[in-house]
Amino acid sequence: MLRKRIIQVLLVFLMPVWCLGQLTEDFSDGDFVSNPTWTGDQAKFIVSSSRLKLQAPAASGSAFLSTTSQAVHNASWEFYFQFDFNPSSSNYAKVYLIADQANLQAPLNGYFVRLGHTSREVSLFRQTGTTETEIIDGLDDRLNQSVVKAKIRITRSAAGTWELFTDLGPAGAFSLEGTVTDVAHTTSSFLGLGCIYTSTRSDKFWFDDFIVSGSVVPDTTPPQLQLLTVLDQRHVVLLFSEALDVATASSVENFRIAILGIPAVANLRTDLRSIELTFDTPMINGVTYQLQIDHIEDLAGNRMPATVANVLFFQAVPTKEKDVIFSELFPDPTPQIGLPSAEFVEIYNRSPEPFDLQGWTLSDGSSTGILPVQIILPGEYWIITSSSSTSLFANKGRILGLTNFPSLNNGGDVVILKDGDGKTIDSVNYTLEWYRDEDKTDGGWTLELIDPNNPCGEQDNWAASVDKSGGSPGLVNSILANKPDLTAPTLLYVVPEGPRRLVIAFSEKLDPSSVLAAGFVFDPPVAEFLISFPDLSLRTIRLDLEQSLRFQQAYQLEVRDIQDCSGNWLESASLYFGLPEAADSLDIVVNEILFNPRSGGVDFVEFYNASEKFISLKGWKVSNATNQIPVAVELPNTQGGMINPHQYFVLCTDPQIINLQYPQSEMKNFRKGTLPGLPDDEGSIAIMNEAGQIVDQLIYSRDWHSEFLKIDEGVSLERISIGEATQARSNWISASSGVGYASPGFVNSQRRLEKQQVGEVMIIPEIFVAGNGAHEFVQIQYRFDHSGQVANVMVLNHAGKTVRTLSSNEILGTAGFFRWDGDQDDGGKAPAGYYLVWFETFRADGVTTTFRERVILAWR
Repeated sequence: MLRKRIIQVLLVFLMPVWCLGQLTEDFSDGDFVSNPTWTGDQAKFIVSSSRLKLQAPAASGSAFLSTTSQAVHNASWEFYFQFDFNPSSSNYAKVYLIADQANLQAPLNGYFVRLGHTSREVSLFRQTGTTETEIIDGLDDRLNQSVVKAKIRITRSAAGTWELFTDLGPAGAFSLEGTVTDVAHTTSSFLGLGCIYTSTRSDKFWFDDFIVSGSVVPDTTPPQLQLLTVLDQRHVVLLFSEALDVATASSVENFRIAILGIPAVANLRTDLRSIELTFDTPMINGVTYQLQIDHIEDLAGNRMPATVANVLFFQAVPTKEKDVIFSELFPDPTPQIGLPSAEFVEIYNRSPEPFDLQGWTLSDGSSTGILPVQIILPGEYWIITSSSSTSLFANKGRILGLTNFPSLNNGGDVVILKDGDGKTIDSVNYTLEWYRDEDKTDGGWTLELIDPNNPCGEQDNWAASVDKSGGSPGLVNSILANKPDLTAPTLLYVVPEGPRRLVIAFSEKLDPSSVLAAGFVFDPPVAEFLISFPDLSLRTIRLDLEQSLRFQQAYQLEVRDIQDCSGNWLESASLYFGLPEAADSLDIVVNEILFNPRSGGVDFVEFYNASEKFISLKGWKVSNATNQIPVAVELPNTQGGMINPHQYFVLCTDPQIINLQYPQSEMKNFRKGTLPGLPDDEGSIAIMNEAGQIVDQLIYSRDWHSEFLKIDEGVSLERISIGEATQARSNWISASSGVGYASPGFVNSQRRLEKQQVGEVMIIPEIFVAGNGAHEFVQIQYRFDHSGQVANVMVLNHAGKTVRTLSSNEILGTAGFFRWDGDQDDGGKAPAGYYLVWFETFRADGVTTTFRERVILAWR
């Protein structure tokens, strides 16, 4: 193989005229190099006295000429020149020794000797593109003569050391202008010269005796992989730094990808630098493979070291909502439990497709961070935190750092993930309640998603981490479980925001497409309306009505065929609503109060809308009923803040505890919030409207409880009559034991109806067949005009012996019932036959009343 070619050029004359002229004769001093490239504007060189002479129009201009040359290694350039003038910045010459372009006036890479110019010197320049850098600065005024005749010699060693010599004799006595080592450019394709002149010097440049020797720089550098391009799932193109040996480049054994194996074909393209690999097995979208390359040689036999390159085939697919979801949140890293002291969110790709996160955004509504280029594969978790905190998570998994990471509020925030097109992919509106553990709400613990396949579960699908470090960033969540959403959404409330706008709230996130196709039926009918979503929660719907609603008109809205985010259908649900009005005094009254709760219990206050108005409680407060009103607490804005006519609502700090201790409580009427202090002996409570005016108030005392009570702990005070004054002592009594000593959220056990019938006891049915299914027990119903009575209720046989004691000194409400299943006090079955129900009541004023009713028992 020919590894080196010596170039010996004897250049006597070069004539630059860009395709405008040609040489007219040969030169006795040597052969002219064929195929010169000409540049200039009507300028040319002619042969005169066996020398090259510039002949150009009498106008300022420039002319350049080049011919092929590869001399670089151990090279020497020598030539003679003559200027019939003293050179200047407007009249000088360039002789290019090395150039990679034929057009010497275009941007190029190479070296040239400048003859003349301002300092009238001979200097060596390196040119890179259009940048010219002086690397040997010759002696100033070396050419400061009226007529300049000189020889120039330049040498370049194998190591890249340049020497520049000048002979002004010219008689062979060269003077060194300078030396420098410069290896910026080591290849050449052309050499040439150029003249820059004014109108009076356009025919006064002479050149002769060009001698060039040298060779190309020996190739000792192995090829390098410069670019890898993935064409599709089966084809990869490799671009190398130089031409390659055909045999090594075409051998499929020199290429291998784990899993895919060796390519079926390795095709070296015609440029000898590019190899196209074809694999039989397609690459998986988004997966990064490692390509092993070995035994590749260039044309000089230099072998490239074994190389490993990453190969990624990625084809973008459209994103859908919930393809990528939030799986862990860390809004409060203090106190530190075990995780780094830095906020983060974790995202999880639950789809079967990869996505490039470049241009995606993470926002909390007030600030937005932009995600960098990063492929997230199916099933991958990625930790996203601030750029300054990425090092803290170095051993936790895959990490993305954002320069503008949104700060997460400790108490709750909205976190939104959008793709590059601005489409919301996931959003989470978390609160402290999502932790479900009061100790962990103080900080140091993450919120984790329970079931990634139920991303619509929201608060029901999140809880505090149970990992001992406080969280599981980058890993499967510590509370991972199967918790599918199989429940249809619940219609919570309908609230007018004005005469022509309604807001409808549901228990969970809805499917927007189902909302647009759902049915909304009003009774009485409502004119046309427009449907929209007021926020990102997708739990509320806004209806803008064409006509206004009327005051003191009860409307019923039925919602039909609506679907939640998980695909569960709500076939039909309806609620009453009305246009809210301002409340007058005693429109809302205090109706029940528990100020001495059981062990582990909490206080509560029940209010009642005694009016015919729909009332908005937005901005209302509860307070101690004193002149100074020292403690005022704003009512929580739940259920849209509305209270319908004759509706109850209960305020307490923990509705779940109240519901556990009083199973008959009506949870839909509870509102979680703070209460002013309610002392056990005596205290007060007041409710105020948005203007701060007291609508109703109660100053209570422990002495108001029934005299028959032995222990008043856990017993509420109930209002007897809505029509009587709130503060009247006679209008309050202990709740009936029949309802568990409190009736939060529903009608009071001691309430007296204004047109209530005088006391009576009824047996329903009078004849019953125990164990029959239809009438397997008997109800002993009562209704009295006095509340707070104590009763003894017994079942006697025909001999007057007590068979079953149903009540012993039990405090009654104004209405209720006892149940008898046909059993005896000893647990056995009472014989079939006639029995007498003995119902005896006692009042605090000493009045005693006895009722005797017959009942017949049979057995199936």
